[in-house]
Amino acid sequence: MLPPVSPIHFANRMERHWTDTLGNTSSDGLKTIWRQLGKAFGQAIMAYGKPEGGTWRVLQPPTGTGKTQGLCVYASMVAEQNARVEDSQKTGILIVTRLIAQCDEVVSLINDLAGAEVALARHSEARVSEGQMASADVLVITHQAYTNAVQGIDGEGSGQWPNFINWDHGQRKLTVIDEALANMVDERKLSAEDLAHVLGFIPQEIRHRHPKQMDALTTLLGLFDQIHEKVSGDPVLGTMRVVYRGTMAMPQSYIMPPLREAMWSHPYDKTVLGKESNADRHRLRDKVDATLKGAQSVMEHWAYYAKKGDDHTFNQAVLVIPEEIPGPVVLDATATQNFLWELFKERSEVYEVPSNARSYGNVSLHVARASGVGKGKMFALQRERVPRLLEDLEGRLDETRKVFLCCHKAVEPIAMTFAPAFASYEVGHWGAIDGRNDWKDCDVVVLFGLSYRDPIWANNTFMAFQGLQEDHWLRNPTFGVYADVRREMQDRQISVSVIQAINRVQCRKVIDGDGNCSPTDAFIVLPEDRTGDAILAAICSEMPGVRVKEWDFALDSQTTKVPSVRKGSSHEALASYMQNQLPGEYLAKDIRADLEITESVWRESLAPSLRDRDHPLTQALEAINVTYQVTGKGRGAKSYLVKL
Repeated sequence: MLPPVSPIHFANRMERHWTDTLGNTSSDGLKTIWRQLGKAFGQAIMAYGKPEGGTWRVLQPPTGTGKTQGLCVYASMVAEQNARVEDSQKTGILIVTRLIAQCDEVVSLINDLAGAEVALARHSEARVSEGQMASADVLVITHQAYTNAVQGIDGEGSGQWPNFINWDHGQRKLTVIDEALANMVDERKLSAEDLAHVLGFIPQEIRHRHPKQMDALTTLLGLFDQIHEKVSGDPVLGTMRVVYRGTMAMPQSYIMPPLREAMWSHPYDKTVLGKESNADRHRLRDKVDATLKGAQSVMEHWAYYAKKGDDHTFNQAVLVIPEEIPGPVVLDATATQNFLWELFKERSEVYEVPSNARSYGNVSLHVARASGVGKGKMFALQRERVPRLLEDLEGRLDETRKVFLCCHKAVEPIAMTFAPAFASYEVGHWGAIDGRNDWKDCDVVVLFGLSYRDPIWANNTFMAFQGLQEDHWLRNPTFGVYADVRREMQDRQISVSVIQAINRVQCRKVIDGDGNCSPTDAFIVLPEDRTGDAILAAICSEMPGVRVKEWDFALDSQTTKVPSVRKGSSHEALASYMQNQLPGEYLAKDIRADLEITESVWRESLAPSLRDRDHPLTQALEAINVTYQVTGKGRGAKSYLVKL
């Protein structure tokens, strides 16, 4: 096999690109990181077809050190080499990015660097033929496309995996995953309530055509009651218990696709709601299909029962990793904190972080402590907490600052109704910010509320990697040196999210040869418990030199004083609100109440804009499949937004 691109040659090319093209500052620490990237890529290519070829190489270049730029430079150099060598010596590359926009950016940069159309994007907005994919030196897809393709191996999804890893010159030898796969584990949840509802939706005609499937679903629903009774009567078992086919009296036939297909075209809106509505039809159809799919997963594989409040669920998860993936390399800036790699030790190698590449001495981390920073409490108290936060920040920061606020998705619309006195004020939510550069020019980041993961997520993830556990593990979740691995996984996952969020703003960029960044203020409200301590320790570990300061902010106040913060654009708030909603119909009066928009503002500003097809608000809503509708006339008229 032809030796891959030299790590030294690559690092030199990357340095020229970094300084001459991008206008950044180089350093010995950065060059060490680039050489490590080039070496790891080369090792993965040279291991192709060998036993060590299945090893997942996990690199953790800190944010701002050019990992994505480096990937593009390396891919362009491989394509240049391909043009000079025989077909048998060519190297194909598969790149997996988080978002569609990143796919397109990576392809554009690789092609610019190579001076030829050597890279190709394939995603939901860029449909290309199998022949086009096969001819591309570099194929770029999204995390979701990867997951769908891998699931397709087992009969679910698009079945595109062979088209992704094979090309005109054999099999691609290098797969680079930019950012850790958020969906490395495919989770399925089946609730007793959802299953009961679905059984009620199925009409008699369809029941008669699929008796075995109906028998299976009815039996499965009965198991909920049986297990709940056993768990409730045994305080030792607690609220969880493992179930699997050996203990489940399932009928012989439990394959759901025929029933799913029959229910796909069923007119739910008419039979369930007594009316015709495309939005409601699609919502109910997708819910039924997801429930039937979850039921099949539970019956085919292991699962475990869990009770949380009044919610009774069967839970199951599988690892979305093909047995054969050519030369996998993962670029994960927070790999040290990501517990997934500890669970995946047998198949992965985590590279040490080169030292002296980054220094965060210009970052001030302002820390407040409080209880109730999870999604439920933050949403319930958002109307008091959000303006209190913004009032506090206005008193600490001058008007020239550019602020990025990260909060829960449910809180985002309310946060966007304000316009505090800063040069810029932007809002994003957990789950939609990782890997994005939208806020790279902000010099303040505020983390308001934390993205907790519950024990069910930890159970699913652990068992997907480590296999089915027994009931005693659910009660006593030990692993290696960890007495409570569930708690460790939860703390680590929050820490990863927090560190990623802080590094969405300007501190992500290196500004000098010592690895420093521009002055940045970060504000965070941490819980008053061990989790808060663990998150703070993780931040300090991953951001060496960061200066921790006490933030004397009271999340909740005993006073009745209403904070005075200027209101912002109702248009942006409405667009954000609808972005976060499920498909369905939403009455204008309910939206006004949720967003605290007065009737006069709606009548004089929002309604005219919504009636104008060319207005930016209308176009923004249409982009997310939302339309404005009015029924009736005069006093009896009702206006509402419909999301498909």
